[in-house]
Amino acid sequence: MKLFDKILIANRGEIAVRIIRTARRLGIKTVAIYAEDDIQSLHVSMADKAFLLEGKTLAETYLNQKAILELAKENGVQAIHPGYGFLSENAEFAKLVEDQGLVFIGATPNQITLMGEKTQAIDFAKKMNVPIVPGIQGTAKDILSNIPILSFPVLVKASAGGGGKGMQVVDSASELPKALNIAQRQTAEYFGNGDIFVEKYVANTRHIEVQVFGDGKGNAIHLFERECSIQRRYQKLIEESPAVSVSSELKTKLYDTAVRITKSIQYRGAGTIEFLVDENENFYFLEMNTRLQVEHPVTEMTTGLDLVEWQLQIAAGNGLPKEQSEITQKGHSIELRLCAEDPLTDFQPSAGKIEKFEIPQEVNFRFDSFLKEGIETSPNYDSLLGKLIVFEEDRNAAIQKMISVSENVMIPGLKTNLSFLRQILGNESFQQNTIDTRFAETRLTQLKATLITGKNKVPKPVLLIAYSLFHFWSNDVNGSAWQRMGYNRNTNEFFIELDGEKIQLCFWKNTPDIKFKIDESVYSASGINIERSKISFSLDNSEYTVLLFEKDGFTWAQVYGFQFKLRSNHILTEAFVNKQEVEEITVHETNVLADLFGKVIKTLVRRGDKVLRNQVLLVIESMKTEFRILSPIEGVIKQLHVDIGSVVQDKQLLIEFETQNKIKVSV
Repeated sequence: MKLFDKILIANRGEIAVRIIRTARRLGIKTVAIYAEDDIQSLHVSMADKAFLLEGKTLAETYLNQKAILELAKENGVQAIHPGYGFLSENAEFAKLVEDQGLVFIGATPNQITLMGEKTQAIDFAKKMNVPIVPGIQGTAKDILSNIPILSFPVLVKASAGGGGKGMQVVDSASELPKALNIAQRQTAEYFGNGDIFVEKYVANTRHIEVQVFGDGKGNAIHLFERECSIQRRYQKLIEESPAVSVSSELKTKLYDTAVRITKSIQYRGAGTIEFLVDENENFYFLEMNTRLQVEHPVTEMTTGLDLVEWQLQIAAGNGLPKEQSEITQKGHSIELRLCAEDPLTDFQPSAGKIEKFEIPQEVNFRFDSFLKEGIETSPNYDSLLGKLIVFEEDRNAAIQKMISVSENVMIPGLKTNLSFLRQILGNESFQQNTIDTRFAETRLTQLKATLITGKNKVPKPVLLIAYSLFHFWSNDVNGSAWQRMGYNRNTNEFFIELDGEKIQLCFWKNTPDIKFKIDESVYSASGINIERSKISFSLDNSEYTVLLFEKDGFTWAQVYGFQFKLRSNHILTEAFVNKQEVEEITVHETNVLADLFGKVIKTLVRRGDKVLRNQVLLVIESMKTEFRILSPIEGVIKQLHVDIGSVVQDKQLLIEFETQNKIKVSV
């Protein structure tokens, strides 16, 4: 059995890290590529060699086929692994790789053309008598000329690629031009192909996909199915395997259909056949992904197989590692996509330097990510930080394990969607498995409200006690009482600021407990255990575990996955100056600052324009999502500080106004 000696990974982030780990285990050397804003990514330091791609845009870096191929040849690699996204389903790139005498670790160029583009794949499936959802494809102009034959609502999506790029439901013909424009721009930028597909929107469906592998010679097998129905804006959030929501009879039909398609084209490598399943278990072919999927780890957890190793084995000419009868599935696996975005502000991307983070070490849990301490998130890519994957004997146990594990993941100072995903995990309908592809969207208001309520239910004394123990109490069991009291031997009265609220606290030792007085109420903490950033104790007959980190002049405390900011003048790095609010200061100018990072793609005003409150001023694209910047006031534009194409940072000045409004300021 032969394998490659050296491969180049034409990708970034967590999938590049994932490929490197398997390559290392197999003794294969790796060459990584990176853009300037990815220099701190884990994949750069893990690879045997890493090379900078000069440029600021995706076309100049991760989509730069010429530069990537030149690096491959210069470094003597034998094969290129494209990961997912970017060039993974680009038939032109696959052909160029093979024309250079290298191996493309994936489907053949012809297979990518046929099945990697949705329009071709659907036509092919239709010829094979596989049920499909009716639709049309082409450029925005082509589709607009066919509006009379469309039946609304429709779903607009990219013809090439995946990841939910450009996807949206359109309810009427009047809304279609705008949706097509957005889809065409996003897909051309991200996949290098601006073709669009518009299909009839089918409501109340589940998204079920089948993992397949082919050896390129007509032999193919399946590795069972995945449930991917929990989505937001057509981006998958939670994936599971197996799909306990559908019958074994339907699963057999899906397996047979998927393998039949795979064999018919003599498919090579890893692929996924995706289906929509309605309430009556009618199924429709959706697309084929001719690459490895983001959610492949849940299949690995339930089959015990390494799908990247399978890709490498097949690409090296070794055929399918196992026969269908040798592959079994057991237990249940769930994956959460951890993203840098704030659920309470319409999922705006969150910027920041990740100085520290905490990931639990658990049996049957893995964290696939590119994160390392010191890395800074970039607006040029999607918001995915990593994936949390658990395995248990059944679905209920897997859900409870994921809830427990996710509560102990902490990335201080960076807003993520993790608390939102926990609300879904804890939702009764999710736990009863009554879900569909609109589950998260239709419950968005409810889930956000539950999120706020859950955070407000965390007792303030728990946070204040944990903060005090973290900073002012020693856990040195061998030390004297004097040493254990630490800072407390000098003073035991403090003012602590909790999310902006100043609270007075004092504490004293009262063996075996520690007493705390908080706003005239006395609390007794017992069973205290301090393990670096994790503090556990009992309070009012309840057990609490609090994670704490210091960052940006604050101590970040996390309980049940919710994060809080605390600080005190008694900690040198957190000392703050008391401020008083002065009202009714008349000002004649005000500013609009960016509250996210990204690139300006539209400017809708110019100097001298009169604008109304909530009028759209700019459109900024951040992490592949578009955000409208609204006017906070009625006034006149004094100065526009950005233009189309400008890259903006968080808190950057965008627009200056002239106004006569009165505002409050802090001094």
